[in-house]
Amino acid sequence: MSCFAQLRSSSRTAVNGRAPRAALLVGTLALAGVFAGCAPDAWKPNPTYDAFLNKVDKNCGTMRIGEASISQLMNPGSNLYSAYFVDMTSRFESGRISTEDYMEGIASTFTTILDTAGIRCIIAQKNP
Repeated sequence: MSCFAQLRSSSRTAVNGRAPRAALLVGTLALAGVFAGCAPDAWKPNPTYDAFLNKVDKNCGTMRIGEASISQLMNPGSNLYSAYFVDMTSRFESGRISTEDYMEGIASTFTTILDTAGIRCIIAQKNP
């Protein structure tokens, strides 16, 4: 799950300028669920992960996964940025998912083959 949520304004009207308690509770629980699903390194600096991303960008950045380059998928300023790609790469680097799960997740999401050069390059950065 992505660490980003799209907030929508409620169609309910406020009572005396205050939101109904039920709506407030639901909103609070939804927001807590969004943050609970995020990778721990999404909220604090992690020099090991940062070094891994820098290595991936330097050695694999121009390679493509599906329609986008790896650099585009990792760069929040790019219109092809993918929070899913960054989250999966974080999970892979930290050992929370296997190499096979990483390959399958990335290949199926970005409509490419499992053995694409871009995916192989990322894996090689972790397992030199």
